[in-house]
Amino acid sequence: MAGRFRPHYIEYQEAFDRFVEYRKKVNNSLEKGTIDQTFAELFALAAKNEGVSMDVLAYYYKSGITNYLKEDYKKYLYWELLACAKGNCFAIDKMQFLFNSTYDAIVEDERFDDIAYKNDLTEENYTNILGKAIAKVMVKKYNLNSIDLGQSENVSRPFRNEYLVEFQKDLEDAFEDIIAKLN
Repeated sequence: MAGRFRPHYIEYQEAFDRFVEYRKKVNNSLEKGTIDQTFAELFALAAKNEGVSMDVLAYYYKSGITNYLKEDYKKYLYWELLACAKGNCFAIDKMQFLFNSTYDAIVEDERFDDIAYKNDLTEENYTNILGKAIAKVMVKKYNLNSIDLGQSENVSRPFRNEYLVEFQKDLEDAFEDIIAKLN
């Protein structure tokens, strides 16, 4: 139905500004030697489903922090999916490179007109609405939650192309679930 209640989103600029604030705090804590406390605070915020903290955690897992946090591309991806599922528009924007083929498949699907109508899709909001739906389905598929992810072992998994190939296959396998989520 057109005009129905729209789920919560963290608008791009707000998410970006808070992301920058959190990064400054992490960088300052590295200098002060209080990084453990700062990361404990980020994990606590993420456990309360705060989408910007999830995006910041993703950022640091993507490349790691020397002598503190191992680079873990899979955790980067999982934290970013959690942030997107919480409606973080900045995180959704960053995930477009992974979501683009799914966006295209949705737009080309014969059910797209109904999806567009039911979700009030416009040129301005479709990446956020579709991105959040894609992320929600993938979070469920991977059985992700911020508490378990935050408590998981700190292992080194640097980027490997096979992770992207695996994720794209998982997106393809989840396509009907994504369509169902949008319908």
